[in-house]
Amino acid sequence: MNSTLTTPEKKESVSNEPGWRRWLWYGLLLICVILAITAFFPLLLVNWWWVRIGDFPRLQLLVSYIVVLLAIIPFRKRLTAKIAAIVLCAGIGIQLFWIFPYLAIAPHEMETAQSQNTQTRLRILTANVLQKNTDAAAVLELIDREQPDIVVLCEVNQRWISDLAPLETKYSYHLTHPLDNTYGIAFYTNLRVKSAEVRGLVKREIPSIDATVLLRSGKEVRLFAVHPNPPRPGEDTTKRDAELVLVGREVSKSKSAIVLGDLNDVGWSRTTNLFQEVSGLLDPRKGRGLFATYDATSWFWRYPLDYLFVSDDFRVAEIRTLPDIGSDHFPLFVELSYEPEAAASQEGPDLDSGDQEDAAEAVEAARKKHPSPEKN
Repeated sequence: MNSTLTTPEKKESVSNEPGWRRWLWYGLLLICVILAITAFFPLLLVNWWWVRIGDFPRLQLLVSYIVVLLAIIPFRKRLTAKIAAIVLCAGIGIQLFWIFPYLAIAPHEMETAQSQNTQTRLRILTANVLQKNTDAAAVLELIDREQPDIVVLCEVNQRWISDLAPLETKYSYHLTHPLDNTYGIAFYTNLRVKSAEVRGLVKREIPSIDATVLLRSGKEVRLFAVHPNPPRPGEDTTKRDAELVLVGREVSKSKSAIVLGDLNDVGWSRTTNLFQEVSGLLDPRKGRGLFATYDATSWFWRYPLDYLFVSDDFRVAEIRTLPDIGSDHFPLFVELSYEPEAAASQEGPDLDSGDQEDAAEAVEAARKKHPSPEKN
């Protein structure tokens, strides 16, 4: 008979809870559903902007999963809370899987420089200056302080080129392509330039620079400066994906190569992974940190958009983000050391048959939408 007096009083009842607690739980449950979408939708192999944009804030999402996981602890006796906890833990695992290579505890993909030979060193500064930014003095001061051998600037229009006129005196070679559509690009160097041209791999309105420079030692290096389309409402990532694949194909033909600029992509995305597989280039960030360059105007929403990839006959001497220049991007500085023996102990990712098919599909999709001005 005592069994009839047990569970009804002890069993948790949602209906008997205070209203604020019920609504708090419903709110947390809704947040869990939204976070589950951000974890699993980016796994889809599609180029829809609203899916691919989930590739970017993986670190921020990771923090959000942990915070919400802690918030549902008071509701842990509920079955739905247990299910939500499992989903959130799965989301944590997914985000850690993608960003782990960029944590300081991960192995280096690119070795640290061993040679001190200044003739084989290469100092590079790249920055998205933000077209509407007017603080050219900050850019000039930064370049004067860092003394890079190569400068690549994105989002330059004619006003920017005029404001940066002192660089044409400071550097013996410059190639500029100002545009008012935020895709202008400029290249300055004191190294000997064997060749350089502005190319539109997918669209003429989105140019890249293809140059061959000579180190002080005389070694030839192929350099691509790029700034492809970002994923944004109403526009998928077809053009961006195709441009990175085409650049990857180009540089794979060169023994020594560097690709840099505002890639409008994060290193842990499937597109950048495919680019590395096609090109065979290394990422000096892996195992050293995120080096987030965007958004410089926010302390929380930051992730790496400006990159430099390099062939396996280089090692990295230094990599760091630079101070604010009034843009929404922080500049990126990298010092490389040409050490051909490094190719025996480090190598880029391999391109298998599945990756080749993905690369071909990315290019074909772009050509159907936007017939390329160049045949590659």
